[in-house]
Amino acid sequence: MKYAFLALLLLGFSVFAEKKPLSGQAGNDDIELVGSVLIDPAEMSQALGGDLSKGYVMVRIKATPKTDKPLRIGPDDFTIISRKDGQRSGALEPGQIAGRGALVVKASPNQPGGEGTMTNGPIWGGIAGISRGTSAGNTAGADGGVEAKVDNESKGKDNPLLGILKAKQLPDKETQEPIEGLLYFAIDGKIKPKDLAVIYKGPAGKLVMEFANPK
Repeated sequence: MKYAFLALLLLGFSVFAEKKPLSGQAGNDDIELVGSVLIDPAEMSQALGGDLSKGYVMVRIKATPKTDKPLRIGPDDFTIISRKDGQRSGALEPGQIAGRGALVVKASPNQPGGEGTMTNGPIWGGIAGISRGTSAGNTAGADGGVEAKVDNESKGKDNPLLGILKAKQLPDKETQEPIEGLLYFAIDGKIKPKDLAVIYKGPAGKLVMEFANPK
């Protein structure tokens, strides 16, 4: 009798533990998400099959629809935030990273930091501090401290990394089947997985995926 009681008690603890949110998991009645964040350059290179320059992190994501009808899922549904310093980035398209004439955002020469790449602050479409509709060459932000310009060195050239990024990216599609792939985000500086969270906001609602170990 004593051992039976202990077995039931342990089973109860096990069931309770399964209900706790796990690091890299989030879900509701319509979708289940499982992900892992890649920060180390060696890990990113292995997952991608190519080298990504500094200033980016990747998230390997698997999305499983739980709806009766096909659910549209795509990179635009995802945003990453850094709780360490407030950086925020929507998922980038491959062309924003390795496309022809990709935009490069730098601090204006008269601002502190000189020509350092700007990645802090709100990011729209992957370009830090730039509002939607801002054209290349214009200064963005009220303080005029951020300048967007076309990288003339890469303009008109095919970057072999572009095809790799497209092939590995999470597809954008309507589906009832699980899909998986990589998401690319612009996050700069020394960041740990526990500093990051991915926000899903799409047809299946809103979810937050943490990467810190659950307490």
